[in-house]
Amino acid sequence: MLFVFYHHTANVFPNSVDLFTKFNPFAELFVSISGFMVGLVYLHRESYRPLVIRGLKVIAAYFVASVPVAMGMAVLGKEREPIGQAVFNVLTFQSEPTAIFILKFYGGMFLLLPLILPVFKRYKLPVLAVSVLFFLVSTWAAETKAVAFENPALTLVLFSLQAQLFLMLGAWLGDLHRSKRLIGYPFYLLMGASFLFGLLLDSYLGFPSNGDKYPYKFDKLINLLWTMPVLLAMLWAAFAWMKKWPATGLVLNVGRNSLIAFLASEVVRQFVKLVLLISGFHPQVYGQTVMGLFNVVLVTLMLWFYQSYWRDRVPMLYRSVVDSRDALGILRGFSRRAQDARRSIRLDHQRGRP
Repeated sequence: MLFVFYHHTANVFPNSVDLFTKFNPFAELFVSISGFMVGLVYLHRESYRPLVIRGLKVIAAYFVASVPVAMGMAVLGKEREPIGQAVFNVLTFQSEPTAIFILKFYGGMFLLLPLILPVFKRYKLPVLAVSVLFFLVSTWAAETKAVAFENPALTLVLFSLQAQLFLMLGAWLGDLHRSKRLIGYPFYLLMGASFLFGLLLDSYLGFPSNGDKYPYKFDKLINLLWTMPVLLAMLWAAFAWMKKWPATGLVLNVGRNSLIAFLASEVVRQFVKLVLLISGFHPQVYGQTVMGLFNVVLVTLMLWFYQSYWRDRVPMLYRSVVDSRDALGILRGFSRRAQDARRSIRLDHQRGRP
């Protein structure tokens, strides 16, 4: 996630130099890890209601970030348009003013998972086969350029048909890990074989991948065959090396608050764009790298502040509101009883009773 935030900000500048065109499997690995958690935590639950709620939250968060950005671009951008039209285009997925495109995929998939998981739980291999088929057909469509990709809604559909494969493979691995059947020599041998095969094939083809995504082509898939195992090994080595450091909690806190992290990173990215627009500043590779790292550090510190000083206050505020409602309910009950008592006294007086 932190690398994604760095990459989004470093490439926001005009004529920016992408240093990671040949090694950028971070988004795909993030999708796979999300699927892994779905298979590990949610697959065998009786209720999938949390997934629906999560999907609605993700889509709402995307609109919270994208609508203000679209309004600002309609006023300050080079290609200006009516604000109402800009908002309508965002709400109907006809425009993409931010770099958090992937949230639309996440929201849609989490809403669909309650329909997919019951079938996947009973027929894992057939569902995986259908998932592979969707991936191959959509990637073939992107490869042949049979359709135009200027329409962001069509791009979202094609990318979702591709990215769902990583989510479903992750869910399968998560289910295997839940039953203690994943980690072992077969898994390590599979990762090693994928690395060797992917690297040899990619080198034979001349490393054609240029880092294009949304949607991407088969050369990106070949690149992923060797870059994802390398990234998994790097992340495992980094965590094994620093897991006892006090600062590790700062990094883990980003993962625990992933949705807020995406929104915070986009806020920082749009701030950098605004400064770029006002000042006309065009840094070279060094300046782009510094701004990308600035996003990473700032988002990490913002989430630390949120976790330490604000997150616990929201439940406390909710509890105080509930307590206040309960107190008001008790007072209203006393009031109703007092009114009933006064009515009874009036009736007694009218009937001449003491």
